[in-house]
Amino acid sequence: HCIGDAAAGLTLEAFEAALAHERTVTARINKLMDLAQDERNHAAQIFLQWFVTEQVEEEASVGHIIAQLKRIKEDGRGLMMIDNELAQRTFTPPTAE
Repeated sequence: HCIGDAAAGLTLEAFEAALAHERTVTARINKLMDLAQDERNHAAQIFLQWFVTEQVEEEASVGHIIAQLKRIKEDGRGLMMIDNELAQRTFTPPTAE
């Protein structure tokens, strides 16, 4: 094993922790949405829908990275390829409505 191999394993652990965190955030947002529905607070439901949609995307994104990391196992070269791919992503701020 080389340093890159160890980094790949640690990276997988970090993204698995990130996915667990995203799932916790999703559960909290879902509880807020449930409360808004119970209270028939339609404005809050509309407001929260953006967060629900965002969390679906976040969990899918992190899940995709985890799948890639599992595919490369502990290959440092594969980790570099994933890193380069992630570096190409750009942030698109939400549109004001």
